[in-house]
Amino acid sequence: MLSLRGPLSPGPAAAPAPLPVTLRRIAMAVVMVAALLLVFVDSRALTALAAGALVLFLLLAWRQFRTGTWVPLLLSLAVLALALWRGVPAGVLWQAADRMIFLAALIAMLGTLRSAAAIAPEVLQAGAYVTSQPASRRYLAMTFGGHLFGVLINFGGLALLLDLAKRSMTAETAARLPEEAVEARLRRMTLAVVRGFSMISLWSPFGFATNAILIALPGASYMDFGPAGLAMSFVFVAIGWGFDRRDGRRFRRLGLPRPSPPPGSWRGAAALVAHVLALGAAVFAAHALTPLSFQQGLICAVPVYALLWAASAGRRGMGRARAGLGAAARATWARLSDLGAEVGVFAAAGFLPVLLLALLPTEDLRAAILGLGLGPIVLALGLCLLTVVLALCGVNPIVTASVFGAIAAQLAMPGLSNTAIALAITGGWTAVIGLSPFITTLVVAAAIMGRSTARIGLVWNGPYCLAILLVWLLFLAGLMAGGLI
Repeated sequence: MLSLRGPLSPGPAAAPAPLPVTLRRIAMAVVMVAALLLVFVDSRALTALAAGALVLFLLLAWRQFRTGTWVPLLLSLAVLALALWRGVPAGVLWQAADRMIFLAALIAMLGTLRSAAAIAPEVLQAGAYVTSQPASRRYLAMTFGGHLFGVLINFGGLALLLDLAKRSMTAETAARLPEEAVEARLRRMTLAVVRGFSMISLWSPFGFATNAILIALPGASYMDFGPAGLAMSFVFVAIGWGFDRRDGRRFRRLGLPRPSPPPGSWRGAAALVAHVLALGAAVFAAHALTPLSFQQGLICAVPVYALLWAASAGRRGMGRARAGLGAAARATWARLSDLGAEVGVFAAAGFLPVLLLALLPTEDLRAAILGLGLGPIVLALGLCLLTVVLALCGVNPIVTASVFGAIAAQLAMPGLSNTAIALAITGGWTAVIGLSPFITTLVVAAAIMGRSTARIGLVWNGPYCLAILLVWLLFLAGLMAGGLI
């Protein structure tokens, strides 16, 4: 994982991994390489090889599965059995396999950025900068920090920033605080990071929400919903800042010690912003200047950028680029065996929608909905709320987005555009990612901060999540009622 003491060094050779661990790594590497090759060639042999490798990986990684992984995987098996029994055309099965391979490879490919970040000195500098801000600026700094780290490094960035926040509470300054103030600061720092991380779903072109939606809604483009989500993220920051100001009101007159960030640490934060902009520009350029789709451009650009970043970090922190590439490669290889829970969810999210659309009586379902008299606004708000409710029951939002987003688009209900469907999903996803105890975001936060997922999500963050959900529902309804989407 990301080192908290500085850039990683090569160190002594690790002991050989057990055979099942090595097999999981090899299988996942095959899936990743095959997904890249399938961007440029259409080969059923390669698809079959990758699908077999993915199934082997999941069979070997079943002990890593959580409730949120078992539910979509078992549902996928049931739908597959039904599809085979009904004689679904082979082309549909191949398409489902392609989607499954792509999404499984995508989450593993994004891990290459985390490996590069582990040896980049600017990452720790940025973390120190945002966690050492005085109380008046801490919430905004940590919210934007959680957002920035999440956009670039995903869960690795979330874990790093939360760990730095936790460590700051054991420093000499924190040791002089009253016990109540210590708990309040821990809560406020945790919520700031989690809320910032959750807003990735609103707009990030590298995020899971965006890519799940673009796959589920083939006619949609990032520009249909990404800019609106980005604009609303500032509204959500303001709402969160208001909650934080209220929570810290009783401590302002105590004359508590005022922390300050290390000199020059702002350069690390600026460097991370530059990384996000550069990677984003690379993805958009690949999409605009080549025949590649947005998702294909992303899965190709990410490993290339990670290699360049690792080489640069190695040259700056280890004296030579080769050392950085070696450290990042070892970190990526080691992490491949531990992706069972996430890969299972993503694979199911790619597989399920394709088969369900082939099985569902679309026209009958559309007629039934029209018969109920449900208008497009009601359907969009219902989809948003469905994303939240299912996540609270343990169904990952990527599954909801992939399945119900694809179904909603296929139904082609009058007035329900792809943009409305996309915004309905992203709003619900953002509201629940910091609320449901089953979501990985809160699992990571709970493990690091020493509080339960239910306490962080439902108790601490519940009022904020309900507030932004209400704001988003009003925003979405207003856009649709005004004919803007």
